[in-house]
Amino acid sequence: MKIKISNVLIETQERLLGFVTEMSYGYAQLCVKADPSSLLGFEETVDGKTCKMEELARVLVHDEEGDDDKIDLYPIEIGYIQTLITGMMKVHPEFKITMEKYEEAEEDDESPELKFIRLTMPKVNKERRDFMLTAIDALDTYCKGRLEKMRVKYSAQLTKVCLGEKPEAVDEAKNVMDALMKKYGDMREQLTTKKKEEVENAYQRYLQEEAQKEGINRDADGNPIGSTLKMEE
Repeated sequence: MKIKISNVLIETQERLLGFVTEMSYGYAQLCVKADPSSLLGFEETVDGKTCKMEELARVLVHDEEGDDDKIDLYPIEIGYIQTLITGMMKVHPEFKITMEKYEEAEEDDESPELKFIRLTMPKVNKERRDFMLTAIDALDTYCKGRLEKMRVKYSAQLTKVCLGEKPEAVDEAKNVMDALMKKYGDMREQLTTKKKEEVENAYQRYLQEEAQKEGINRDADGNPIGSTLKMEE
């Protein structure tokens, strides 16, 4: 395959991958489970220097089933505690932020050296579920539109650089282009479906937990079974 044709296809792939990756990053900021990607936007100034999370703390992500909604931050220096808290409140104000003690700490020992920060993801109640599904649809639609624009743009470029080439070479190039569009279109759909399922599953867990507290059986929409009452919108 000629160099010009190859260059168009390589650039196409890079752009498509970039758009899908950007959408995936957006999904990571809509936190249901603990995700280290949610910390990538953290930046705080310490002694005149802009610092990322990894420069201020060691990070432990809870990823076991039933305990996958927490991230622990262990400050590299005690003086970073308030900086970490302030920075996290900026990038993820929805997180519950608490100070925890090391297991070996005495119950009445409040020494800062024995403490670390815990970030707990918020419960997915109806309000948060609706917000997240709306945000997911917006990110998906935006990504889909960008992929389509790239299809039009690079298909036109491919047609241009294929002028004068043998028919079999042109067919091969177009097949590669079609395969790239399908690959990243499918990837977009799969990521969106997975994220929506994650949100819905978390919402159902929330309903079950609330039902257990109340001693009431509820359906998938959160309405009491056997009742005409509806959950408030």
